Amino acid sequence: MVKIVEKSIGEVTICVIEGKLSGFEGKGLIQEKIRELTGRNANKIVLDLSKVNWIDSTGLGELIASLSSIKKTEGGNMVLSNLQAPVQSLLKMTNLTEIFDVYESYEDAVKSFEE
Repeated sequence: MVKIVEKSIGEVTICVIEGKLSGFEGKGLIQEKIRELTGRNANKIVLDLSKVNWIDSTGLGELIASLSSIKKTEGGNMVLSNLQAPVQSLLKMTNLTEIFDVYESYEDAVKSFEE
């Protein structure tokens, strides 16, 4: 089961994702959360993936679709932080590190919105 815990630091919303991002668990949950956040005019989002140790192609699709949605809002962006080794490896293999801004900590990710 995928869980999303939300917290805010200033104008930045951090979503801590917990569980496996796969077609079987949590399909559509991240996109649903992004729609909810943009509906509240929260368009600076950090996905903290420190508690995600597995991701498959459906999970990657969720991340890409979520980034695409948030980029359509004015000034909107979504960045990733705290990637576990398997997730980081998959993002590198699929060249998605070219699309996503990735930070070692959510604190660094939050600071990136201030620049």
